[in-house]
Amino acid sequence: MSKPRQPFGAQHPGRLPATMVKVLAAEMSDPSRLRRGKQYAKDGSVLDIVVEPGVVTCEIQGSRPTPYIAHLEVTPGDGMPLRRDVTCMCSCPDDDNWDGHGCKHVVAALFALSNEFLIEPELLDVWRNRDAVHDEIDDDSADEPVPFQFDDTPRRGTRRHLSLVRDLDDDSIDEPPEPAQSVFEDPLQDVLRVPPGSELPDIPVLDPADLVMPKDRELATALRAALSHVRVDWD
Repeated sequence: MSKPRQPFGAQHPGRLPATMVKVLAAEMSDPSRLRRGKQYAKDGSVLDIVVEPGVVTCEIQGSRPTPYIAHLEVTPGDGMPLRRDVTCMCSCPDDDNWDGHGCKHVVAALFALSNEFLIEPELLDVWRNRDAVHDEIDDDSADEPVPFQFDDTPRRGTRRHLSLVRDLDDDSIDEPPEPAQSVFEDPLQDVLRVPPGSELPDIPVLDPADLVMPKDRELATALRAALSHVRVDWD
């Protein structure tokens, strides 16, 4: 397991990239998700973090027994990426990539990554796959640019955890299907059904019933108002 590290003390070599990751988290989320994701990271809900060339993968314990998996993919380059360079994905139901924003689990992953950069700023170059960019620039013999691929070679600061290799399309992470709505069936439908062409009997006009009103004035008034709206019609 590669449990996220918690920095202590005041002097850290990666204060600048750590701060910039927190700014990136604020840009990729709304205030509510930012606050909850920050609390997740502070409470230790981020169980595991793997920093690899081009992607950061985190396990975050949410409201269900199985942890959620958050991915932070980034385009290769130098320095801190911009918001447009980062693609976030999560196995939680809230992840719908709405307007390029991230869920609270993605925010928690970014704050955990911020602590990693604070302690070991070299991990920023690992995440951005800086070596792949410079290898492509130095290779003058290539006629066409080589498409970017993740490098599986272990590097400094790279932490691996095989239990994170999970399929995000697994049915276990989907929301449970909604139960089918039952259609109401009238139990008297067959009894009251009139065959086509049947003639209904003539019903004489009903004489108003001579009702004795209750002594309570308010109740009598309400009863009169109700009887004045009673009408019997035949279709």
